[in-house]
Amino acid sequence: MGYQFTILCYVRFFSGLLAILLAFFLWRRRRSQGALYLMIFEIMASIWAISDGMEAAALTIPQKILWSQIAYIGITNSAVMFLMFSLSYTRNFSFRRNRILFLLFMIPAITIALAFTAHQHNLLWTDIKILPGTNLAVYYYGPWFWVNVTYQYSLIVSGIFILIAGAFRVYTLHRIQTWLLLSAVLLPFAASILYIFKLMPVQGIDLTPVAFIFSGILIGFSLYRLDFFNIIPIAHRQTIDNLDDGIAVLDTSDRVMNVNPAFTRVTGIAAADITGKEMSSVLSFFRLKLSDFSEQNEFRVEAGVVKDGDQKYYELKIQQVTDSTGRNIGRLISMRDNTLNKLILDAVTESNQSRKRELAEKEKLIMDLDAYARMVAHDLKNPLGAVTSFTYLIQDALKENKMTDATEMVDMLQSESNKMNRIIDDLLLLSRIRQEDIKIVPVDIKAIVEEALKRQHNLITRKNAEIEMPEEWPFVYGHTQWVEQVWINLINNALKYGGNPPEIKIGFTRESDTSVRFWIKDNGKGLPPSSLKKLFHDFERLGNRDADGTGLGLSIVKRLINKMGGVISVESPDIPGEGCTFSFTLMSEKK
Repeated sequence: MGYQFTILCYVRFFSGLLAILLAFFLWRRRRSQGALYLMIFEIMASIWAISDGMEAAALTIPQKILWSQIAYIGITNSAVMFLMFSLSYTRNFSFRRNRILFLLFMIPAITIALAFTAHQHNLLWTDIKILPGTNLAVYYYGPWFWVNVTYQYSLIVSGIFILIAGAFRVYTLHRIQTWLLLSAVLLPFAASILYIFKLMPVQGIDLTPVAFIFSGILIGFSLYRLDFFNIIPIAHRQTIDNLDDGIAVLDTSDRVMNVNPAFTRVTGIAAADITGKEMSSVLSFFRLKLSDFSEQNEFRVEAGVVKDGDQKYYELKIQQVTDSTGRNIGRLISMRDNTLNKLILDAVTESNQSRKRELAEKEKLIMDLDAYARMVAHDLKNPLGAVTSFTYLIQDALKENKMTDATEMVDMLQSESNKMNRIIDDLLLLSRIRQEDIKIVPVDIKAIVEEALKRQHNLITRKNAEIEMPEEWPFVYGHTQWVEQVWINLINNALKYGGNPPEIKIGFTRESDTSVRFWIKDNGKGLPPSSLKKLFHDFERLGNRDADGTGLGLSIVKRLINKMGGVISVESPDIPGEGCTFSFTLMSEKK
């Protein structure tokens, strides 16, 4: 026949059948946590044990190799199933199971393939010998065998640590179950270590199947005497007790029947003090009432309370509790500390709004720079052309010794250069307004207005302008250089677009205890309402009047005032001689 069955062969067969029997009973409880993986583990163990028994009975080396190849199906996969059981039973799955199973089975698949192709290489076994006078085979291992062993034992050690960690998270009864299961799994692998590393007194004897018998007894005891997989009620209680969310269980009369430790941490109310009280006792802590919960808000409400001097936000939810028949048997109130999420959400909302404002400003800046580039190219072209022409004319005048003409042209050249400087200064100022962080300080308006008038002295003299202003001025808050730039622009506009001669009135009114409105009025032709609406837009000049400039002055003034916390406006009755009145506000108290 080619086979010689001994008592050790039958022991292996018995342990394999016992593993199949255990797998059958585990199938009946396959919906329990981890039961399916433990069932497959037992099936792999039965393949291992029965194949090992047949290998021990085989009389020839080819027969022994065949059964060893079949045994490797059970040997390589049992460790994987043990790890999967450990993860599932202790509820430590934090990954996609299909993906992790694919990765875990890669080395077992390679090992099985190498086992069935062993005659073509020496990666798994380098040699197999039958001991003289016996039917026991001794296997000499190749390099891949040790790769597989290292991998298998790594999975086993990982599963053991996971089970040990889980044992300390459950009550005493189920801790005993876990230790029993751990012992049941360790016995076969301990026997396997003795066999693989040839630590047995007699080589070739594998006690792994015998260890499987004791494993089956321990697992059977756990299943039927300790009801191993029937831990759901206790696990639920353990889970609720360990929740960070506060839980209050109510009966059908809305009386508090039980609370978890987190409830006490949230409310500061001990379980003994709240048990038997009405639901309103719970809701009143959060300044809520039952009518605040409805289908519209999915019976979920957010409440803010001050706890230990800090503002806290909690999300409360009321759920119906039903039995297996669907009958209502009470309610569950859960309360989650939502403070961090609330703060993060507020911060994100503020950040998004800030980002939107920033993007809007950047888009506006791009549009401004594009429009300004066109305007500057146009406005610089004329004075640059004039400068070039004047240099040639001055050169000719000097050659002909016409000093008077040369002097006049130098003055005109200087005027055109000043015009270009003003264009460049406006561009630089526009750029600084957007980027510069300013310091708001008290400013002396009287000194600033007087300095602005000095800088416009030549234009005032040439226009023979009359300027009326108060003797006393209030102190306000702003940025000195910017306030001066505002007055220079507004006085310059009044001089350019005022009557002939210009009559300018400057003054102020106190709008409130925290704000002062300054104004400047000219006696020009005034502006129609359609022009007033776009007066502060970039590159708009006052009406169609023939005046120098880039049309950016009032736009810059508006930005300066806004960034200092004020507002600017203009009024005009559109009556010749009544002119325009520009006004702007500044703070009289620092915010």
